[in-house]
Amino acid sequence: MLSGSQVIAFVLFDLAVILVAARACGAAARRVGQPAVVGEIIAGVLLGPTLLGPALAGLDNPPGFLDCEAALALVEVAPSVTSCLFPPQAQGVLNGFGQLALLLFMFLAGLELDFSQLAGKYVQIVTVAVAVVAVPVVVAFGINPILYTDVFIGQDSVSSVAFALFVAALISITALPIMVRILQEKGIATSDLGAVGIAAAAVVTVLMFLLVSLASGVAAGRSTAALVGNVGLAGVYLAVMVFLVRPVLARRLGGPYMDRVDELGLLTPTDGPVRDRDDDAWSQMDEFAPAGAGTAMSHAMFAWILVLVLLSGWVAHLLGINVIVGGFVAGVILPVRKGLVRDMTTELFDFTVVILLPVFLAFAGLNTDFSALTVGALPGLVVFLVACVAAKWGAGALVGRTVGLSAGESNLLGILMNCRGLLPLVVALIGVQQQVISPALQVGAVIMALVTTAMTGPLFDRFNSAEPVTTA
Repeated sequence: MLSGSQVIAFVLFDLAVILVAARACGAAARRVGQPAVVGEIIAGVLLGPTLLGPALAGLDNPPGFLDCEAALALVEVAPSVTSCLFPPQAQGVLNGFGQLALLLFMFLAGLELDFSQLAGKYVQIVTVAVAVVAVPVVVAFGINPILYTDVFIGQDSVSSVAFALFVAALISITALPIMVRILQEKGIATSDLGAVGIAAAAVVTVLMFLLVSLASGVAAGRSTAALVGNVGLAGVYLAVMVFLVRPVLARRLGGPYMDRVDELGLLTPTDGPVRDRDDDAWSQMDEFAPAGAGTAMSHAMFAWILVLVLLSGWVAHLLGINVIVGGFVAGVILPVRKGLVRDMTTELFDFTVVILLPVFLAFAGLNTDFSALTVGALPGLVVFLVACVAAKWGAGALVGRTVGLSAGESNLLGILMNCRGLLPLVVALIGVQQQVISPALQVGAVIMALVTTAMTGPLFDRFNSAEPVTTA
């Protein structure tokens, strides 16, 4: 077993390796017109057992400085480049960094959601969100007889319902941050399509993790009363955050509070623009790149907002709806002020997206092994991939027409809803760790994430030119 000093040494070295691989693969993805997240997912896979595992990169005589004997003493893992370079104890620390990345990343995404743009559109938003989750649930149960086999289930005791619910969660995913970025780049974030799509994708994220929580409960054999109670507690948490915490924050941070130097000393003036940024870094996740002059938060305000984010993530984790929901909700309930959005993004973006997020993607890659695929798994994975694209694109395009969007806008909505980003890696990792899905289906989820993310930009550009989008 590794000593504490050795674990620290491995974590530091592993972080350096991960960042080098993420930057290189992210840059390669951008050169071919894809978001950096596609390259960073690939970087994680390349560092994992697919290429560097015992099948292709076994170590009969590992170098002494890796200390594989001590690192793998308590686990049944064959020595390889991956297992020795990323020992289990170091991976535990990396997973902690990755969860923090997801929490902060979704907080920044939630912070960008402006409720003032949603007035009069709530029925449309709920209709779209429910439809693009309900259709994947129906599709998942429809293809369940094909996928519910020894190839794709995690263990024999997993119920058919629990497995289908996990598949439904995977199919229902929408990458909210990437959707926002595309709409902002095209200048239509405030259009009917943009407002409805962004808010609906936010609701979809919450509903999707409720599905994951429900699937986990069914897989664990919890009673119906316990499952209903857990969903109820999640509802209470959301209600408290929106109807109790948000008004308190609005009184403290709203109105002219963020437009001047606060009399209580929580804000301090700053001269000139926000610090310059590396354009390459800002495109890391196809996220937002605000800049400008104004007031900057004091350390006190920044710390208290982070406390809110961490506590929100903690509660969401305890309720089984994932730290992602906790981070996103914390961002949503903060009053939308340009200064607040700019300053929080200034403080958190580089650290979260350039450093922490690639750590999560690498951790997911370390637990994804493409060598687990067999010829027998390919037909099922093709069915899964087709179902993912058809369910989300089709549901978005059809429901868009029912809520007043034009045919062209509805098609664009379906294309955006079909984008998955990194969330399939999150859900698939949960499914594998809980032994609901097999490593083969986890690989399928990674493939689905790559394919649907890569196809979004080209398809949006292709169909966006066909019809102008109405601005609200």
